[in-house]
Amino acid sequence: PLRPPSTNQNMGNACACEQANVEEVAENIEHRGIKAASDAAEAATRAAEKVQEMAAQEAKDIEEKGIAQAAQEAAKAAADAAEAAAAAAVDAAKVAAKDAAEAARTTMDAAVAAVTGVMIVEYVNEKGAMQKVDFKTKKIGMSFALGGSGCCGPVGPAKVVVTSVDTASQAETLGVKPKWSIKAVNGVLVTG
Repeated sequence: PLRPPSTNQNMGNACACEQANVEEVAENIEHRGIKAASDAAEAATRAAEKVQEMAAQEAKDIEEKGIAQAAQEAAKAAADAAEAAAAAAVDAAKVAAKDAAEAARTTMDAAVAAVTGVMIVEYVNEKGAMQKVDFKTKKIGMSFALGGSGCCGPVGPAKVVVTSVDTASQAETLGVKPKWSIKAVNGVLVTG
């Protein structure tokens, strides 16, 4: 006859069954935990890679902006320097043109004086305006001397100054006045 299993036997079978289930569940949990940890590690790696990509792009953008800004600043500095150099060149050209015109004028005065026998004297009047007088004879009828700034005036190059004009002389007829300084004679600059 068959006997029903004893309570001890049933308990043993149930325990063995439960033990297998517990081991299976533990193994399943362990597997899921490993999988979750693995998935989390992969997600962390992807996130780190993405952050690294974003940081690299940001660094590249900053570098490009920095290079662009540096290039822009260098271009502006170069443009400013070129503008200053151009202005200096224009100023130098103006001075050179003025000097060339003065040289041409004095050369023409000297040539005219040589051909005509006239003495061309350029004066600077007391107001600073230039006066040009053509003397036709050697008797000009004026006296001149070195004039300076005096003891209290600014120091500068000495001038030759008309000290007196004779009455009814060629100088008086041509309008020469005392205190005018002589700038040039026949195109040659006069200094003291």
